[in-house]
Amino acid sequence: MAKKKDSSVTIPEIVWTDDLVWQLLAQIELSENRVVLLGKRKKGENTSGDSKVTVYQRMAAAVFPQLHSQNAVAMGDRVKQKYEYLTKKYKVHAQRLQTTGEGVQSDANSNISDNKFFECYVPADGPNTTTTPRAQCIWGMLLMFLRIVRQRICIFPSNV
Repeated sequence: MAKKKDSSVTIPEIVWTDDLVWQLLAQIELSENRVVLLGKRKKGENTSGDSKVTVYQRMAAAVFPQLHSQNAVAMGDRVKQKYEYLTKKYKVHAQRLQTTGEGVQSDANSNISDNKFFECYVPADGPNTTTTPRAQCIWGMLLMFLRIVRQRICIFPSNV
């Protein structure tokens, strides 16, 4: 499936709209792409034998068929860059949600307090009046993400 790069065809910069990102995510979720990019889910699952380069180019062909036909290698690179960007952003947000505390911090008057401040603490029963707006926003994004994932791959319990 991989084509040689045609250096005479320059691919314009891609504006990644929400629709294009969702199309890319749908391609990542396909079994033949997911197993190469993210690994096997089950112990007995077979790998596809494709390289990541092949997978990026296959996803580019599905999301950008016309641009892919002009320069498959460049489009594969563009898809790879966006995939790596999305993965990095996901890891940053996931890390923030897993943070349990920020350590001892000073108050508004620069006085060190013995109290620990949790920037994004959300109680076990969900946000309440003590939850910061930032934590509420992250909590809302997490719930939205979980609902989307559950709808797409049906692995989370329905009460999320």
